This record gives sequence, structure tokens and C-alpha cells, in this order.
Amino acid sequence: MDWRGFAQWALIGIGSMWASWTILRYGWVIALVTGIAAFRLAHTTDPGRAAWGFVAGLGVVPMWVGWADRASASSTITPWIWLGSGAVTVLVAVAAFLWPRRTAKPGGSLAAPPVD
Repeated sequence: MDWRGFAQWALIGIGSMWASWTILRYGWVIALVTGIAAFRLAHTTDPGRAAWGFVAGLGVVPMWVGWADRASASSTITPWIWLGSGAVTVLVAVAAFLWPRRTAKPGGSLAAPPVD
């Protein structure tokens, strides 16, 4: 498993989410930098399962929003929805990254997962 690639894709996911939320201010700069980084990463390596890091990165930003806003809305549940939905997104992405894939043998049976 390539945790370095997962982390690189996660940074691209974070940048993409942040750029989409701030596109009318400075988000276009983040989108440009993130787009170039994604292009370079996709063309220099085979993303494979490490690309699930992008999904994990998308979940980090709502987690941060929920965490930063937790004290300002003590009577409402809103910050915890942000935090929880982001955490679920990150957990699903990490689980998908860690889940072993099975490949079909020429005879039709499933082989053991490949070792990275």
C-alpha cells in the first residue's frame, strides 16, 4: 500500500474542496495549483487505490469546519453534522484504500489480493 500516494491525493482533495468553497475570492488560485498538482501526480504515477485519498481529502474540510464552529453554535447540532459527515467520508475512503482487492485468475477463480 502506498500511503505517500494516498496523502498526496488527499492534499489534492483538500485543495479541490477548499477551492470550490472560495472560488469567488482566492479559490481560483487554489484551483489552478490543485489542478496542476493533480495533473502531474496522475501522469507520473498510477493512482490505483491511492486515489481514494482524494475522497478522504474531500472529507477533511467539512471536519475542519465542524471542529472550528463547534463552540459558536452550542445549542444546535449543525457543527456535529459537519464533523460527523466529514469523518464518515474519511473513514469510508481509508477503508476502501485498505480493502484488499481480488483478481480473477484465467480459470475463473479468484486469486489472493496483490501484495504492494
